Amino acid sequence: MTLELYGWLVLWAVLGGCLLLVQSTFGRATGLVTAYLAQLVALHWIAAVIYLVPGYAHFDLGDVVSGLRISTYGLLGLTIGVAYVERRVAGLQARDNADQNATPLASSNHLYLYAAVGAISYISLGPLGRVPTVSAIVSAGSGFVVIALALACWNQVAQGRFAHLLALLVLTSALPFVTVAAQGFMGYGLAAAAVVFASVASFYRVSWRLVAAGLVGLYLGLSLYVTYMRDREDIRRVVWATSAQTSDRLSSVTDTFTNFELFDPNNQDHLWRIDIRLNQNYMVGVAAGRLSQHVVSFADGETVIDALWALIPRALWPDKPQSAGSGDLVARFTGFRFAEGTSVGIGQVMEWYVNFGLVGVFFGFLGYGIALAWIDHMAYARRTAGDWSGFAQWFLPGVAMLQIGGSLVEIAASVAAAVVVATLAARVVPSERRSRAAMAHEWPDDPHAHQAPATMVRRARPGEHTT
Repeated sequence: MTLELYGWLVLWAVLGGCLLLVQSTFGRATGLVTAYLAQLVALHWIAAVIYLVPGYAHFDLGDVVSGLRISTYGLLGLTIGVAYVERRVAGLQARDNADQNATPLASSNHLYLYAAVGAISYISLGPLGRVPTVSAIVSAGSGFVVIALALACWNQVAQGRFAHLLALLVLTSALPFVTVAAQGFMGYGLAAAAVVFASVASFYRVSWRLVAAGLVGLYLGLSLYVTYMRDREDIRRVVWATSAQTSDRLSSVTDTFTNFELFDPNNQDHLWRIDIRLNQNYMVGVAAGRLSQHVVSFADGETVIDALWALIPRALWPDKPQSAGSGDLVARFTGFRFAEGTSVGIGQVMEWYVNFGLVGVFFGFLGYGIALAWIDHMAYARRTAGDWSGFAQWFLPGVAMLQIGGSLVEIAASVAAAVVVATLAARVVPSERRSRAAMAHEWPDDPHAHQAPATMVRRARPGEHTT
């Protein structure tokens, strides 16, 4: 069984490497696909690697290997879908070469608007988090923090201000601490930070320093996570208390991270903290076993139909039965019983499998890869053209799609809310110029030449600094 685990881990790594190679080769992305892959790695690959550590065994290895195998089919579909889109738009690369030395700078009006909307949304998540429709809008609005940081980093690289870029990346690294203090959850902050880092990687020159920084970031991220998991219940007890003051929340978070633990692969407790929350393979494997033994029946598209209904706002349909989250789906297909109020995400691998089996996983991720890569490309086209409102209208729904651990219902509702919020923001501060360059990047190809936007600066060459 261990040999089989090795085999699937290697195949998984090869497919992930191919996906990154496709992205880096064509270079027409904003980081959405890379951020999605990073979450897929966290929930399906890292937890499986833990089972290679001698002496570690928490869940049944057979179920873990089964879940990893199923997720590999999903990664294969995702890679093919992304490769198809990238190859389809590769013909536009030659036309882009005319503008490769010019980079549009994001306007300060858009940066201020996006930062303000994102900050207000974060603050409002608590009091408005249980109001139907409004909660979805507010949650989508928080994604503007990611957009503001990503565009601010874009400006610094374009102007060669690498010290400013480093400061922004340090600020981005603080997002997990903010979400822990404000909501009691670290995952939201880690996911947001991953999108910003992936966005920077999409336009920053790849070098050994960048790769080394990524590996150091991965190690520190694991260290941060095991430290948080150690004190998670104590933190939430303080943060979720109705009488909790801001100082109490900050004190609780500070007390935890002043006693920071560096991740140790030989520490069984550290491995367990990661395994218990990030190992989606085990639940997928258990669900697959119950389905094969006919203990439970396949959903046959039931949750996909629910996701379509989720596109209708509850404000227009107060009695709509579907709700965000995975509901009782995990308990239904795994047979596990969770404490009341506990939310366990079904994840896209399990959801596609319990609907249509391995074929559903492959084609579900194939379609998802096509959709996400296309949105990524469209956001890239708007960013390259300096159409910042258009960029947000594509990038924000793309961010909403990066919920690898959530249900299709949750994703559908989040994407719909993101479209609404981005459209409203575009009306507040419209693009300074509706450039024909954006339309020239549309798919299918537009044969007409285009003019570069006026708000351009020359892209700094590697190692060159400008003022």
